[in-house]
Amino acid sequence: MNLHLAFLTVGDPNRLTGGYLYHREVFWRWRAQGHRVDEIALGPADVAGQLAAAPLAGTRVVAERYDALLVDALARAVVAPWLDQWRAQRPLIALIHELPAVAGASDSREQEWEQALLHADALVAVSDDGAATLIARGADPARVFVASGGYDRLLARLPAGMPREPLVIAVGQWIPRKNLAHLVRAWGQAAIHDWRLDLIGETNADPAYAAEVWQAVRSCPAQVSVRGTLDDDALANLYARASVFALPSRFEGYGLVFAEALACGLPVIAGAVGPVPALVGNGGLLVPPDDEAALAAALRAITTDPALRARLSAAARQHAAGLPCWDDTAERLLQAVVWACRQ
Repeated sequence: MNLHLAFLTVGDPNRLTGGYLYHREVFWRWRAQGHRVDEIALGPADVAGQLAAAPLAGTRVVAERYDALLVDALARAVVAPWLDQWRAQRPLIALIHELPAVAGASDSREQEWEQALLHADALVAVSDDGAATLIARGADPARVFVASGGYDRLLARLPAGMPREPLVIAVGQWIPRKNLAHLVRAWGQAAIHDWRLDLIGETNADPAYAAEVWQAVRSCPAQVSVRGTLDDDALANLYARASVFALPSRFEGYGLVFAEALACGLPVIAGAVGPVPALVGNGGLLVPPDDEAALAAALRAITTDPALRARLSAAARQHAAGLPCWDDTAERLLQAVVWACRQ
C-alpha cells in the first residue's frame, strides 16, 4: 500500500544540517517506493517565528488529505495548538531528533510543548539514548521506535587513491552545543606543527556564538581554516584527504557526521555525551566535552602517533559497517508510520 503523508516542519528544508539531511535521504527513498510526501514548512525555525505562525498553521494542514501526519519535533511551538485536532483526524507520528529542552533550549514553555508531542500515536527517536529519554519523560515504551540516520551518504562520492593529509576536520553548525570555539582553543594548546584544522558548516546560525568562534580562530596560534558549508562532493573530498575528525559536542541527538566520518575511515575525537560513545565505539577517542586540556591531549596524541591513527582508522571502518545505512533508516521510520496507521 502506497501512503500519502504530510511532513510538518519549520525552517529551510534545504539547509545542510543533520536533521534536514535526514529528512531528504528518507523521503527520497520513500518517494522512490511510490509513497507521496508533502513537506510543509509551517514557519521559521526560531521559537518567536513559530509562535507568530501558529495561528495560521491549522489552515495550512488539511489532515483528511493524508494517511498520516509526521511531525518534526523542531516545529514543537507552531504545531502545539493543533496536535490534538490533527490526531483526532489522522494518525500522528512525532519524529524527535532531540527534545529542545534536553538539548539546552531555555524557554519556560518547552515542557508544555514537549508533553504535547509525547502524546503522538508513535514517537520515533534517532538513537537508543533518545528513546530512553522519551520513555523517562513519560512516553509509552510501546509507542517508541528508533530510526538512526545512515552512514553511507558520501561513500560513493569518495575520490579513490587520495593521500591522507595532516588535516583535522570538524563538521557542525556554529552553535554552542557543537562546542567549536572550545575545539579551536584546544587546537591552539595542542600546537601540532604542520597540521591544520578545517571548520566545515554553517557559520551564521547563532551570531553571538559565531563571534566567539571567530575570536578563537583569530587568536589561535595553530593553523585553522574556515570552510563554511560545502556540497557533498567537496565534503567527500575533505573526508578522503583528512586524517582525523574532531567534534567535542556537548549534546547530540545521534551524530550523523560521526557515522559518516567513521565510514570514511577517520579516527574520531568526540565528547563523551549521550549516544556518541555507542556511535563512535572503538573508532576514536572520547573526552569530557568541556575539558580543553583533555581535548588538547587527545588531539596531540592522535596527530603525533601514526600507529594510533592507523589502529583507530581500521576500527572506525569496522564499527561503521555495523551501523544503519540510509535504506535501513527509511525502512525503520516507515515501519513506525505503518504501525501508527494500523492502531
